[in-house]
Amino acid sequence: MHIIELTQTQYKNYSNIHSKRNFGQTIEFSMLKNNVNKKRLFLGLVDNFNNLQAATLILITNVSPSVKEAIAPNGFLIDYANFSLVKTFTEELKKYLLKEKVTYLITNPMYKHKIYNKQNQLIENNESIINNFYTLGYKNIGYTSDFEKYDVIIENNNSVHDIYKNFNRNTKRNINEGLKYGITLHKGTSKDLEDAYNIFKKKSHESLSYYQNLMSIYNSKDNKMEIFLAKLNPHTYLVNSKKLYEKEKLKNEKIHNSINKNIGNIKEKLLNKKINSDNTLEKYSQNLNRALKINSQYSDSIIIGTSIIIKNNHEIYFLIDGYKEEYRQIHSTHILKWGIIKKYYSLGYRIFNLGEIHKDYQNKSNKYHNQYMYKIGFGGNIIEYPPNLLLVINRPIYNAYTKLKSFKLIKK
Repeated sequence: MHIIELTQTQYKNYSNIHSKRNFGQTIEFSMLKNNVNKKRLFLGLVDNFNNLQAATLILITNVSPSVKEAIAPNGFLIDYANFSLVKTFTEELKKYLLKEKVTYLITNPMYKHKIYNKQNQLIENNESIINNFYTLGYKNIGYTSDFEKYDVIIENNNSVHDIYKNFNRNTKRNINEGLKYGITLHKGTSKDLEDAYNIFKKKSHESLSYYQNLMSIYNSKDNKMEIFLAKLNPHTYLVNSKKLYEKEKLKNEKIHNSINKNIGNIKEKLLNKKINSDNTLEKYSQNLNRALKINSQYSDSIIIGTSIIIKNNHEIYFLIDGYKEEYRQIHSTHILKWGIIKKYYSLGYRIFNLGEIHKDYQNKSNKYHNQYMYKIGFGGNIIEYPPNLLLVINRPIYNAYTKLKSFKLIKK
């Protein structure tokens, strides 16, 4: 077997059907603004019958006049569990990149290193794969950020109802309440991107131009960025808020009357019902006041939340979402996620990646703990990825480069 350079069409056709496909290993990713000045190679490992056995996108940057860095974003398109294949691919890749005068390769493989269920119990461990990488000379260089290690992913081939059944109680309640208020889901266009960005920009490290570039590049049938908006109709919101308040008020009065009738023998269950109803009534009262105010200010529907996704073959990746702070209690992002899941499940999508969570997600004092609770509420598994790996291609140049870097750091 040996490495050959693939045409874009060959690479695209192979990546579209591979089980390890991801939006980092795409032609579109190589065309992003951050990558346009890098040399890009689409490489494939072929057997004696010219059949592709593995492939990867490689981006090459000149770090210095004598040092070239190669990156394989999101790993390789390969069966990681097949040690013999990974070994051959690594050996042939080193030979090919040496001819390209590459000094070292960095990659972040996106296979499932460990899988935890929503109770945080380990249900799958693929640690042997990372050990195979170490055997082949790859070096563990850790993670670039605290958000590179874990994703929350829903994978379900049974039914969309089965997905919903696995949501936790709070997530279901937030979705149902939001729908009762009349929140509707709308697919946006590039014209809505700036409005969407203004909603989530405080939680993003990227500029508006980054998302504009992303949307212009990820615009094919197989890899496409899409915007969704949660809209609130003021009049519908007011009518439904009033109905919810009045219904709960009647329920509260009935409980109150029952307590008065059994004043000498009040059961704990009845008292708990009253406390819960009081709390719900207070919440609905506040919501009704909010609805009255909004209805007096706006006549048309208003955008209160947004979600941006990337479709990659049969996977939906939730890139980022957000809501207007003044409408926080309506839980628009819950409704957006559920609406998007329902829509794309009906179109054949079976994998829904809810995005990254902080490495210290279980720590309740961590400021990102609520983000973890929000995402895990949708019932997915927690996927732990392996660390970033470095493979030396040209040992003499790499050693000289690292010594020089070390000398500069000491001198400082």
